[in-house]
Amino acid sequence: MPGMRPLATTFAALALFVPASGCCSLARLFCGPDTSPWISVDYTTPTNAVRTLLEAFRRDDAQVVSTSLSSGFLQRMDGDSLAVQVLYDRLKQELTGLHLAGYAEVPAPTMLDDGRARFLLDVEGTEVQVDLVRETLWNVRYRRPNGTPGETGGRVDGLTGLADVELLGGDDERSRLTLRPLTFWHIGLDEVPLEQVEFAGVERRWKVDALKVRQ
Repeated sequence: MPGMRPLATTFAALALFVPASGCCSLARLFCGPDTSPWISVDYTTPTNAVRTLLEAFRRDDAQVVSTSLSSGFLQRMDGDSLAVQVLYDRLKQELTGLHLAGYAEVPAPTMLDDGRARFLLDVEGTEVQVDLVRETLWNVRYRRPNGTPGETGGRVDGLTGLADVELLGGDDERSRLTLRPLTFWHIGLDEVPLEQVEFAGVERRWKVDALKVRQ
């Protein structure tokens, strides 16, 4: 795409100007993952989703990076067929210096059409564009008899067919939200009693759909 250049090239060029002392600014490129307190994983808003991704970059956390990416991003990287660590290693190979990007400040997003958002991050003087998309998922979490958690769910195209909202009459400004039945797998169990269900529903999550460096 015109105006874009590989992130690897950017960080390789930046590395030439790293100061010799301390683990700050560009020197972070050589200091490895951070060990300060973790920021909670949260995909409920575009800002929280970007902060989650940057924290995962900073800590070199392959699992959280993987769960921060949209289904479209994963498909473009063949991520659905790769182990989490293999996917992350490929991403690091393409985008050298990811943990350096983890120190960027997160500005206010630009909200786009069709459930999308865009951030322009300043990574040591280089502008990095992060595009996000809002995905819809259904999920059922339950507790097995031995106390271990069970979970099943998946992504859907939208709430149509899964939920309805009905405006109630009167002046009390209330609506009724009705969820359709959720059919879920519970492998290894004959049944899941209602008292063992800890969550059941649908939710919207913001996921990273593209990472680009702008000139």
